[in-house]
Amino acid sequence: MIKKYVYKVSFYILSAIILSGCNDFLDEKPKSDFTQEGTGSEDLTSKYLSISDAQTELQGAYNTYKLNNFQMEIFMLNDVQSDNCYVGGDGTNEEAVDLLTMTSTNSHASLVWSEWLTMIGTATNVIENTKLMKASAATDIEKNAVIAEAKFIRAWACFDLVRIFGGIPLVLQLIPTITSENLDTWYPVMYPKRTSEEKVYEQILVDLDETNTISYLPSKNTGAFQATKGAAYGLLAKVLATRGDKNSRNYTKVIDYCNKVINEGYKLVDNFDDLWNPDHKFTTESIFEVYYSADSPNWAYWVFLKEGDGSVTWRRYCTPTHDLVAKFDKEKDTRYASSILWRSVPYSAYWPADKYPLSYKIREKNSDIILMRLADIMLLKAEALVETGETGKAIDIVNTIRQRAGLGNSSLNKNMAQSEARIAVENERQLELYMEGQRWFDLTRNDRTIDVMRKHKDQKGNLIFKKIQGFRIKWPIPQGEMDKNTNLVQNEGY
Repeated sequence: MIKKYVYKVSFYILSAIILSGCNDFLDEKPKSDFTQEGTGSEDLTSKYLSISDAQTELQGAYNTYKLNNFQMEIFMLNDVQSDNCYVGGDGTNEEAVDLLTMTSTNSHASLVWSEWLTMIGTATNVIENTKLMKASAATDIEKNAVIAEAKFIRAWACFDLVRIFGGIPLVLQLIPTITSENLDTWYPVMYPKRTSEEKVYEQILVDLDETNTISYLPSKNTGAFQATKGAAYGLLAKVLATRGDKNSRNYTKVIDYCNKVINEGYKLVDNFDDLWNPDHKFTTESIFEVYYSADSPNWAYWVFLKEGDGSVTWRRYCTPTHDLVAKFDKEKDTRYASSILWRSVPYSAYWPADKYPLSYKIREKNSDIILMRLADIMLLKAEALVETGETGKAIDIVNTIRQRAGLGNSSLNKNMAQSEARIAVENERQLELYMEGQRWFDLTRNDRTIDVMRKHKDQKGNLIFKKIQGFRIKWPIPQGEMDKNTNLVQNEGY
């Protein structure tokens, strides 16, 4: 049932032809940094006649956050694929994600690849057309603001893709209308080789440059469905905490950028449940939040929780695992009841039918989906503090999060060893950020995937992955894309 619905609501744009852009701002000719350039003879002109045209298409770029990737796939990637959730629903493609048996023909790989590349292309189209606007059509301030927001969107999509697949085919320039006369010139531009992971990260850092991007973004201290300084600093902190080998990362910079997010003025809400109340949008804790309303609804609540009339007649996706449920303090931790709803359902795939857990953070069709919030950034800072040897400060942050959750009387010891502090932060992120699309990325960022997944159990208490192959950390390049673009090379193991 779910697959038919997903493809119905998706505007599935071909990912191979991506309209794209360059690094610097208004004084440079559109170009590609990492792919073959065109002849240079094309007469590129902006399709925007006014700044309102650019802003309208920028809103279209924001709407790519409303595709399937952010309503289901990010949870399949991070919660189902990890020890947070069993797949819940049925379907061989979905079960393969849960059991780490994906192949290159899995429909989820194709969907994820296509929609995030579409996101990159849409953002880049905005960037390049805005650069090409006539001087009389908009001021530099107006143009730079639009470009900065589009660069944030592109950086986000690149970051997700590089973490999922590794190197990706980046096309960072506008493509002219393809004719029989110019096909030979532009075909290798439209179907390039994969850009290396390191080069993708370089592009992300260019797009998130403090001077040329973040300085043009607005400052806010409540959630927004908009690129802001806080969201950009948060994304930059995550990128620096992920890029390259763990031993080579600059965790001091990660801390600095987390502090810049905090200094924007965001505050933890007093009541954790307020974050998931559909009537409490854009709180002081939210940083980047995808807006939905009754007139423009999400469908994630339908996938995870219930039908529109409140009933449950078929197997919902993302069922909490027994191990995850066991980690919560059922009596004191307020996050437990806010994250998991127990109901009677007409199936017993993983739990007894008369008491079955459902993921509860996306509750109604007008529930917003929070993609970044302050607690996430605070715990990321704690993670970086552990790596710089400041475990006491790190545990102070963890205890702040635990206190809000009602666990103030069970504060953690600030004097624990670094190895213990790593696990303490990891565990707190798991409970705090359950079903927020974080867990798998957390594990892979910290080289913990293999160790954790080897201990992951099924509903009967049996180990699921006594042996786990390291190549499974990355997803396969979709076979359909390999067939279209012979320059692509498959990931190892697939």
